[in-house]
Amino acid sequence: MHAKFSVYLLISVLLLTAACQHKETEPVYPALNALVDSVRLQYVPDKRDNVFEINVVERDGKPVVKGLVSVAEAKTDLLKKILLENPAAVDSVRLLPDETVGETVYGVINVSVADMRTAGDYDAEMATQLLLGSPVQVLQRAGWWRIKSAEGYVAWIPGSSFVSMNKTDFNRWITAKKIIFTADYGFAYETPDENKGRVSDLVFGNLLKWEGDNGRFFKVSYPDGRVAYVLKSQSRTFEDWSASIRLTEESIIQKALTLKGIPYTWGGTSAKMMDCSGFTKTVLLMHGIILRRDASQQAKTGIPVDIAEGYDNLRPGDLLFFGKKAQDGKRERVRHVAFYMGNKQFIHEAGYVRINSLDPESPDYDEYNTKEFIRACRIIGAIDTEGIWEIDKNPLYRVQE
Repeated sequence: MHAKFSVYLLISVLLLTAACQHKETEPVYPALNALVDSVRLQYVPDKRDNVFEINVVERDGKPVVKGLVSVAEAKTDLLKKILLENPAAVDSVRLLPDETVGETVYGVINVSVADMRTAGDYDAEMATQLLLGSPVQVLQRAGWWRIKSAEGYVAWIPGSSFVSMNKTDFNRWITAKKIIFTADYGFAYETPDENKGRVSDLVFGNLLKWEGDNGRFFKVSYPDGRVAYVLKSQSRTFEDWSASIRLTEESIIQKALTLKGIPYTWGGTSAKMMDCSGFTKTVLLMHGIILRRDASQQAKTGIPVDIAEGYDNLRPGDLLFFGKKAQDGKRERVRHVAFYMGNKQFIHEAGYVRINSLDPESPDYDEYNTKEFIRACRIIGAIDTEGIWEIDKNPLYRVQE
């Protein structure tokens, strides 16, 4: 009898103790959480572009607005609207970049091809890849680092793949003279001798700091300070390379054809392996142009091409998009992208980079994609419009004030 009473007493004490502690429950404020959703849709309709991870919970009988956001205006607007609805609401929203990164709110990719993932774990889905020398904005550190790329893509990266920097160090990197690796694939060497030790592999588009000339080699340095030598036959100074580019219908197709046979990998954006939008990004990068990351994002850029009456308005180099049209209350879904080549042919990454046709009479006819061809856009004539940047005009490739 005494033992049973002691058990009851212990349970009562535990329940009383728990009741005295701060309690935080799952969302219980539907009207306030509806406000959160409306503000998210206004400022961050696409979670690939920015961070907006906020909800309203209850703590000690009060609504607490908690979470993370990377758009200052969104936080200000949200809190203003919530306080009008409930003046007792408590602000517990962290604005990114936050204290976890301190002053190192910038960074530069330090390996030839860096994988970025949807969460800070190697088991997480691959989101995209960034090339050596690419600048990033650093938002958060939680084991891995949450960063935002120059094309505006937010994902996670391990600290071993990039060098975090404060504004001063970042601006030194941005303003330094650079070389760009122009071969599909190669290496940087410890000495000006390609038969000796290697420092790393390199792929097209890698940027390194120019440190001088040494015969057949450029002397270069990495973001982390490593020094190496790169063959001049496989690289150029960025200024010379940029000045030599001419964006034409013919050049787009010519560059696309150089990637024929490169295998597919989800999230890939390099000459090693790529996905469909990684392929179009890489071809445009060969022209000094940064394109949005995913096919559905690329579909919102450029000059729309009318395909309502067929293919006559299409020009070589136009982007073709495939998926499902908006209907029955469902939004449009873009799942694939390709370059139009002319004569109803297109080149795309589908298992490997290949050529297919919109023409049912062609031996290369792609019935699946032809039936889901839903829109097209033109990049030529649209450079430096929304979502299409020349490299040196992209905000992250410029000095930060």
